[in-house]
Amino acid sequence: QSYCHRLQHDMYFLTSNSRLNEQVVDKIILQLNRVYPQILTNAEAEKFRNPKASLHTRLSDLIKHLQKKGDRHCQEFYRALQINAEQLYNDLPSRKILKTTDSTEIDTDKEKCMLNDRG
Repeated sequence: QSYCHRLQHDMYFLTSNSRLNEQVVDKIILQLNRVYPQILTNAEAEKFRNPKASLHTRLSDLIKHLQKKGDRHCQEFYRALQINAEQLYNDLPSRKILKTTDSTEIDTDKEKCMLNDRG
């Protein structure tokens, strides 16, 4: 599952019920801008930190912006979220799906390779 797809799945969760506060969103934006300026330019960071727009709008716009830019950008958003809001990161719907995947399930691709190796 791509990070863009996961972010689409998690968007409502992240933007609802004030789960992320102003400070955490600012930290995420600043991390994406300072650590990865190729992901979020100074102008983009200023736009998403604009206090005149509601936090919900800024966060929604940031997520949509990252999704347009591609999977690597979405992956870095998740990394910034994990660093700045680990508990929220662990509670994401996409993380719960990943955690509940049955690990005892047979990996059919691996099984096919094993059978082929046996002749």
